[in-house]
Amino acid sequence: MRRVVCDVKRQAPGEDARWARYEVEMPEGATVLDLVRSISREDSGLAHTTHQCKLGICAGCVMVIDGRRRLACRTLVTSPEIRLEPAPGLPLIKDLLVDLLPLHEGGKRQCT
Repeated sequence: MRRVVCDVKRQAPGEDARWARYEVEMPEGATVLDLVRSISREDSGLAHTTHQCKLGICAGCVMVIDGRRRLACRTLVTSPEIRLEPAPGLPLIKDLLVDLLPLHEGGKRQCT
């Protein structure tokens, strides 16, 4: 287990954004999705993905991870500090949760 410090951009539509810092113990090989789930167990108010295939297909866990648009289920936690933001270009629901309908309607995958 290792300690990971995670800064999460918290925001609801119509409100100012704020950053929340979390410190979580994570096992080696953990994904960012594992990290987000661990944080949400600590802070039940954190909104994040509503579903995930965990295969990198549905894009349900798309977010900005350390400045790059990525899938949380396919991105390993490799550093002791990480910064998470909602995916740009998609309507914000709250915190890391975005409306994926425009992504699926376009029929294209917008992350790697």
